[in-house]
Amino acid sequence: MISISTEDIMKAESLFLPNGDTFSEEKRSILCCLESKDIVACPGSGKTTTLLAKLSIIGDHLHELNNKGICVLTHTNIAIDEIRERLNADSKKLFDYPNYFGTIQSFINQYLALPFFRNQYNKNVVSVDDEKYFEEVKKRYYTLEYGVRYGLIKTFKTQENVFKYLNDIHFHPGNDTLVNGMGKPLYKSEGKISIALMELKKGIIEDGILSYHDAYYLALKYMDKCESQLRSFFSERFAIVFIDEMQDTSPLQLNILNRVFDKEKVIMQRFGDPNQAIYGDSEGMAWDIGQDPLKITNSNRNSPVISKLIAPFELLESGMNGNDQLAVISPKIIVYDTENINEVLPRFANLIISNRVHNIGNNKFKAVGRIGKDKGDERIKIPSYFQEYIQKRSAVGPKFVSDYLNKRFIDPHSDSDVKTYRNAILAALLRMVSILGIRTDRGTYYSKKSFLTKVKEHDPMLYDTIQGELMKWCLKVRKEEVVREEFIEFSKEIITLLFGNQPFEKLKSFFEGTQFEVEASQLSLNIFSYTCDEGITINIDIDTIAGVKGETHTATLYLETFHYNYDVGSLINSFKGYKKEKRGKREQAALKNAYVAMSRPSHLLCVAAQRSSIEGHEEELKEAGWEIVEVIPPIIKVSISS
Repeated sequence: MISISTEDIMKAESLFLPNGDTFSEEKRSILCCLESKDIVACPGSGKTTTLLAKLSIIGDHLHELNNKGICVLTHTNIAIDEIRERLNADSKKLFDYPNYFGTIQSFINQYLALPFFRNQYNKNVVSVDDEKYFEEVKKRYYTLEYGVRYGLIKTFKTQENVFKYLNDIHFHPGNDTLVNGMGKPLYKSEGKISIALMELKKGIIEDGILSYHDAYYLALKYMDKCESQLRSFFSERFAIVFIDEMQDTSPLQLNILNRVFDKEKVIMQRFGDPNQAIYGDSEGMAWDIGQDPLKITNSNRNSPVISKLIAPFELLESGMNGNDQLAVISPKIIVYDTENINEVLPRFANLIISNRVHNIGNNKFKAVGRIGKDKGDERIKIPSYFQEYIQKRSAVGPKFVSDYLNKRFIDPHSDSDVKTYRNAILAALLRMVSILGIRTDRGTYYSKKSFLTKVKEHDPMLYDTIQGELMKWCLKVRKEEVVREEFIEFSKEIITLLFGNQPFEKLKSFFEGTQFEVEASQLSLNIFSYTCDEGITINIDIDTIAGVKGETHTATLYLETFHYNYDVGSLINSFKGYKKEKRGKREQAALKNAYVAMSRPSHLLCVAAQRSSIEGHEEELKEAGWEIVEVIPPIIKVSISS
């Protein structure tokens, strides 16, 4: 096994830390640890840097692993991108076989769900994507018998509710019955509606259109059949497994990972912060933290006063120490009445200016809330403070033809071969065929293999022409040349030759949109800009708490919203500095969201609260360390230097 030396750590310090800085004793213990351990890190503690340093050190010792590799699993592609970008050039070998870097979802897809599907159905999966799955659910809803559709509408009142219900139903991995989004058996499981939904669900899966949950279901079926062989395979391939942001791992994911990796043969190190487990609130945190976890307790991000005030919101005591090198600014609670809620953001901007936080270099100001969706009721949500707010759609993959033909989507790191480009371009053509509703003779969607077989059978010369065009486009896209128009025209000709005239107007939005433009427009809309009398302009990004997880801000405003209860009012005792041992699931979820929101800022923390949420508690809040300010400040002329 690897032996990590003082020289290894010193080299990592020179690569990942500012000149002259060294790793703390806590972090050195983590870097040297070569046994299965959980690593619990407080917000802003440098967890990612510590993990990167450890990966870099191991990269220098790969030859000592007896031809085995390391497996690094995260929850988002963004996290993988960050690891790739921050590792030095010498560490690029970490991305070669037998090592594996990817999301938990992609790992389960690649090694378990997709192989099992191919074995069961003798064809390839078309997609593993919740959005594409939902599109298919909506299409197939209209193929159900009228009586079934009538029964669903009668039960769920609106078509939107029906679609949500159909989207959430899935197979229980233990007994193959259909269950709802809460994991409970369908009502009248032997009734006409349940039988119809069973057939609908089976049909979508058999056509290779999978939701993420379906992928887990297939993975578990594979494990049930071949668990010992799979454990043996992965234990031979990997010596060490690292899992980042472990607190966001779902019970299903954890079940699969625990069964895939033999803990007697594979070192597993799991990094995370259980107090920031804000995903999958209904299920609770699946991470079963082991005995004697290693901890990182020093926060580089939060000032001591912020660290002290957010401590009562921890479900698991972290022992966090604030950064005493940061300026101490009293955290504020901005109190408003319903009729002046639109003055909250200007008040936050004025507090940024009056505390001179805008003078700090590379500043970032954000206002965040738990609930961003506007359901049209009077309950407070992010749009109540900022009417222009548009909730961002998560980007899980290409949506429009320009995205499929964009190097940033296909090959963001410029290290993929031509096959990757070819597959992306073919996927765009197959997406056109899918939107047009064209199916194989068996009634299934075309895969790359079945489509090219169809072309070859129709006209071998046409097959050769397509191969030539694909190669030409691969080279052009790789050089970031635009091929959109020629691709669309050529694809239309191919589809017409194979399947006759088609209603190509159905492809209008697919041809004209681009995900980058959508995201850019959303980003520009979700900014509140304020200019004070002295001419200082403050730009405040508006986002959900989930959207800023992992970020550091110079100043953060935590917006009270309604989710079963109002955030500040329901957690008032925690704001006053009190902790209690037993908490219900909803209160735990509210605490974790508040903790994530309030642990973002380095300098100024503000909380927006309705007057009714804090009324009668003002003195105790002040004693705890909060400064209470009115949303409309007294008119006092103060000279502000910019």
